[in-house]
Amino acid sequence: MKTSLLRIVVAGLGLLASSALWAEMSRPPMSAADFDKKLARDTTETHLPSPPNGSYADVVERILPSVVSIQTFAKNSKRGSSLEMNTDDIDNLPPMFRDFFEDWLGRRGSDSSHDRRRPVPKKRLPQKPVQTGLGSGVIITADGYILTNNHVVDKADELKVAIAGRDKTFTAKVIGTDPQTDVALIKIEAEGLTRATLGDSSRLRVGDMVLAIGSPMGLEQSVTHGIISGLGRTELGIIGNFQMGQQGYENFIQTDAAINPGNSGGPLLDVQGRVVGLDAAIETRSGMFAGIGLAIPINMALSTARDLLEGGKVQRGFLGIEMDRLDASMAAYLELEHEGGVIVNAIVQDSPAAKAGFQEGDAIISINGRKVTSPAQLRLTVSANHPGTAVKFGVVRYNDKLKRPERIELTATLKPLPDKLGSRVEKKEPKEDASKPGDSFINGVTIADLNDDLRQSYSIAADVEGVLVTALDKDCAAAAVLEDGDVIIQVNHKPVTNVAEAASQKKEAGAVVPLKILRNGRTKLVIVKN
Repeated sequence: MKTSLLRIVVAGLGLLASSALWAEMSRPPMSAADFDKKLARDTTETHLPSPPNGSYADVVERILPSVVSIQTFAKNSKRGSSLEMNTDDIDNLPPMFRDFFEDWLGRRGSDSSHDRRRPVPKKRLPQKPVQTGLGSGVIITADGYILTNNHVVDKADELKVAIAGRDKTFTAKVIGTDPQTDVALIKIEAEGLTRATLGDSSRLRVGDMVLAIGSPMGLEQSVTHGIISGLGRTELGIIGNFQMGQQGYENFIQTDAAINPGNSGGPLLDVQGRVVGLDAAIETRSGMFAGIGLAIPINMALSTARDLLEGGKVQRGFLGIEMDRLDASMAAYLELEHEGGVIVNAIVQDSPAAKAGFQEGDAIISINGRKVTSPAQLRLTVSANHPGTAVKFGVVRYNDKLKRPERIELTATLKPLPDKLGSRVEKKEPKEDASKPGDSFINGVTIADLNDDLRQSYSIAADVEGVLVTALDKDCAAAAVLEDGDVIIQVNHKPVTNVAEAASQKKEAGAVVPLKILRNGRTKLVIVKN
């Protein structure tokens, strides 16, 4: 079973069933500044190497009144109706889930656990809301604002919030959700609640002790502990608005504090009881906790909550580049240490990047003075700035006239992130074909003009211009970066549309040749030696 299939499903019971309708959205007018005044924050460093008397009981006692259980309900839900299931449904589950669901459904009144051999007829449920999930949350203001995960409340018709020590169950309204960070802000009508103290997730270090609190398997206010195992975990493909084809913004805290179904949305705490993250997911092959828990940094969650309050959606900055990680060959070409940075493969037309003067082949090594370590980190940093923000980029560009790289600084004023990206910079007009298929212009690389047969064989669109790599000598230097089926669209920063144009850019043996290629629908800049 693939790990990726179980990443989010096991993180919160809220995903097991949900209705097709949204919960009522309520966005009371409130500025981010007014919201911040309601919060309790402590962003000082942690100075408690170990708990007094070997116990965190005092820390836990202070935070427990701020931790809530969230039950989700749905009407007319196909998933909701599946709670009255045939025993075959349980048989189709992975073995490690069967006992849990038999027990859970049995406690809810289903008779599917009584006779495994006898199919239980599926019943048409009445219009009464059916519980579809269970998650956790943390109270952040005395008047009832609660942070949780988007996947806990997504598509629920009704939310019920339980607070420890209170007999009353509160009905919550969704203020806003953001699938791309998996953060949701909900509110209950109450006063005088115990708000959690929020810490500063940017101060976390690997090895810091943390506590996780939530309702795993419906066991309310369960506490586990562990350490920070890693920071800045990205590119896991766990969160995002996948229905819209939008990649999420991941910057997870990794912890070995046990997180199980029902923990989602609950707080991750430092040893002083300050919230530093929201439990969100686990990496597992079994469906249960396997030592890798993932939490959303509280700084990211709060930034998202502020935007949801002010405008109902998150305002993200947009630069307008297509990029890849800076590899060793490109770093050497630009005389850079191979310790991070990204290479610009393409630029969106009329984007902030185009207006700022970015060029294909630029290496971005810093943003606002902060080192760029990866494409994911740069994307995350850019998106954290609101539209209209002027952002400074440290860039290394190869100067063709001087025959050496040079460092420059470019400033881009970000635009709002569009729902759909625009076209790239304009294409060059094709030139007359004067080539022969099978020519080699780099040692060990055989190229051919694109014709109808090759386009069909390699699934290359009709508007793509360049030359096709049809064969590679396995011992040639270029085999480390090129693949059969790559379309070379630039050589030495100059567009090529046929073999003759590519061959005209041929350099002497041992020379470095920069290429722009198209692979699997994405452009990429590579460096090869002739």
